[in-house]
Amino acid sequence: MTSTATRDTRFPRLLAAATLSNLGDGVRVVALPLLAAATTRDPFAVSALTACAFLPWFLFGLPIGALVDRSRPETFMAWANTARTVILAGLSLALLADVRSMPLLYVLAFLLGIGEAAYDNAAQSLVPRIVADEKLEKTNSALITAERVGQDLAGPALGGLLFAASPVLPFGLNAAAMALGVLLLTRIRTFPPPSPPRGPVVRTVVTDAAAGMRWLWRAPLIRTIVLTGSALTFFTMAWEATLVLLARGPMGVSETGYGIMLAIGAIGGVAGSLLTPALVRRFERRPLQIAAIAVTAALDLALAIHPHPALAALAWGGTGAAFAVWNVLSVTLRQRLVPAELLGRVNSANRTFSMAAVPLGALTGGFVADTLGLRAPLWLAAAALTVLAFAYAVATRNSVVSKPNPGPDDKAGEPR
Repeated sequence: MTSTATRDTRFPRLLAAATLSNLGDGVRVVALPLLAAATTRDPFAVSALTACAFLPWFLFGLPIGALVDRSRPETFMAWANTARTVILAGLSLALLADVRSMPLLYVLAFLLGIGEAAYDNAAQSLVPRIVADEKLEKTNSALITAERVGQDLAGPALGGLLFAASPVLPFGLNAAAMALGVLLLTRIRTFPPPSPPRGPVVRTVVTDAAAGMRWLWRAPLIRTIVLTGSALTFFTMAWEATLVLLARGPMGVSETGYGIMLAIGAIGGVAGSLLTPALVRRFERRPLQIAAIAVTAALDLALAIHPHPALAALAWGGTGAAFAVWNVLSVTLRQRLVPAELLGRVNSANRTFSMAAVPLGALTGGFVADTLGLRAPLWLAAAALTVLAFAYAVATRNSVVSKPNPGPDDKAGEPR
């Protein structure tokens, strides 16, 4: 890994760019569905907007990772944000001209999803190039904190307020935030990647993406981390997707109370990411990862036994904190253990699996709740995550996860 020089300003610039991008994303997450709801009252048409935003990860996640590995990550991020700035500025102009339609919103959501996939992947590949190895947990903690604050707290609140004033304002602000992020990213420089293989770009990108998946599948430790994170997402989404029905029904939570519960979950995520560096200084990484899964299972079990608004808020907030700890540690381990020339592809594979787990978990939870009752997804999640915690403990018992600073010479999970 590349050590940072004295007064190196690259990470502060990256953090500022990430803060702006995540704030813009949080504003858009609320404003785009509000715009769709103002355009049509068809529930399926509105829900299809979310599918359009997720679809790029399934279609382009792995090729994007291959392209990131061929370029400077900061350049890739700058181009991704430039494209998103143009798209959002175009939407703002269209709204000023009173031009709006669902097909237009579908196309824009899909294109913005491609930009988000490219930016997020490249950002994780950039960090180990500009930050010293021993600072990775602290760095990833700061970036995930910026993500949670921007996307879950400040951004959505601001997006709702701006949309109420004018539908143009949230998208204009999003475009401005992206543009400022581009200016910051252009001041970051890293070493150039190895020369890409010769041949048609599409064929070589597909070949590179397949090579990344083969490496991941043959690397036991990294594969275990990726699949465990996806399973954690799947079973958590199984109950979170139907929590609104449990809260508004048997628990008798008001609409305002439900909003407060969601805010507590976001605060839990921020707290978890902020606390992770201190936890790593005091405890080994592997027990922290196992504890994150176990805490989530315990909270699910408690809420299944006694569905109460206070417990629901605790479960939501505790789950957010546990996910933050897991994410900081798993991202850091990938950055340390995956070869630099493969990091983009492995990051893309991880995000592709986790993105797939979101709708699949939600659909599974909905089916289980419809068949067995609203508490059933919680029982399922509690049981499955308990098994997952034990399985991860067994699978990583002889790994390098708990070493103080595992690095390139400690790739116990890397295929040889």
